[in-house]
Amino acid sequence: MEANEQRLDVPRTLKLGTFHIGSSFIDLLTSGVLNRVLITDLALAATPVALLSALRYLLAPLSIWAGYLSDLRPPGTLRRLPFIWGGRLPMLLSLPLLPFVTALLASDPSSVLGWTLAFIAFLVYGIGTLISGATYLSLVRDSAPPARRGQAIAIVQVFLVISFPVAGVIYGRLMPIYDQASFWRLVLTGMAIAFAFIAFALWKAERPAATPATEPPPAEPFIPLLRRMWSDPRARWFFLFLALGAVSAFAQDAVLEPFGGDVFGLDVGETTRFNAYWGIGVVISLLGTVYFTRRRAAHEQTGVAVLGLALTALPLLLLGVIAFTKAQQLLIPVLVFFGLGFGIYTVGAVSLLAAMTTDQHAAAYLGLWSMTQLLFRGLGIFAGGAVRDIALAISGSLPIAYASVFLLEAVGLLTCILILQRVDVASFARGEQQPLGAAATLAAADG
Repeated sequence: MEANEQRLDVPRTLKLGTFHIGSSFIDLLTSGVLNRVLITDLALAATPVALLSALRYLLAPLSIWAGYLSDLRPPGTLRRLPFIWGGRLPMLLSLPLLPFVTALLASDPSSVLGWTLAFIAFLVYGIGTLISGATYLSLVRDSAPPARRGQAIAIVQVFLVISFPVAGVIYGRLMPIYDQASFWRLVLTGMAIAFAFIAFALWKAERPAATPATEPPPAEPFIPLLRRMWSDPRARWFFLFLALGAVSAFAQDAVLEPFGGDVFGLDVGETTRFNAYWGIGVVISLLGTVYFTRRRAAHEQTGVAVLGLALTALPLLLLGVIAFTKAQQLLIPVLVFFGLGFGIYTVGAVSLLAAMTTDQHAAAYLGLWSMTQLLFRGLGIFAGGAVRDIALAISGSLPIAYASVFLLEAVGLLTCILILQRVDVASFARGEQQPLGAAATLAAADG
């Protein structure tokens, strides 16, 4: 009986994973297709568009607030589903605003109504994402026995990685060339697909919470805990690693598809498939890295993270060269290469993130690291658009503008390798109060 209780319910986990298929069809509309239409087809500045895309990441503290409230739900009630649906439904309902935005800004790029509707759509979308994202992962965690929770989260994350390139191919076929009627059709089709998968995943996905046998211990006050966490130099260096890594890895998010349109003259359908190209690389390397490192403890993944950083920086350097030379024949292979490196980096970084926690305050550390990634990912997306516009204003050259973004990203990721050498993950995982010396840190990384 105990063995059965510790066994993961794989069919149920796979069903929960289909939630991410619906999520990818929502996210790609705003983070990919709309960015391309506004920046390239409507010739709007990249900075305000990137700021809209970054808005949800700048609201990252909402995810902790929503998770905290769901934890406080009384016994006998549903804890997670009300928050998940309370976030996803507004996200879906914000999507029909997007065609109105493109129509208004196409006729008048400075339309106050157009930009106001865009802000409202992205605000609702961002709040919905943050309210439902953390509570969905909590639902997945709750659905698995303690020994299998990491495995369950890994399975549903694979759904997310795989579904993005699939969504990119479908959207590319639905709208190979932008026009308002095609965009309306794309948005409504994406809404229908997303709702179907989300509803299927959440149907009977949660049972009311049971009454706990004992009272939980009182929580440590947050501010003193945060001060104590921040006093550890290992935590401060790890924060810097996560922050710079998020900025550097995602600065291309809002400008990659416009890069294909502005520099190579590719249409919407072709640039939308960029997500599929690098997504294929992520899927291959993510699954392969998980398989080959499955026997390693989380704190032993420093070398994996370093390898991933290097293999993510190199294709970004190559993208900068491609922008200068307009070597279009190298574009797709380099995008796949970027995905391969990014997948390895993701496995290594997530493993280290799990290691940089303590048993007593695991949620507090994970909350801090998650907020760091979300906030600086948003800043990175905004920075990518801003660097593109500044470089364009200085040079008057679109290839130089986009190359500037890619080359700065590569420099940031290579700097992360140096920062990571200052983080003694092994001693932190062992619970040692004082960090080891530099030699011990390198030995732990090499082990």
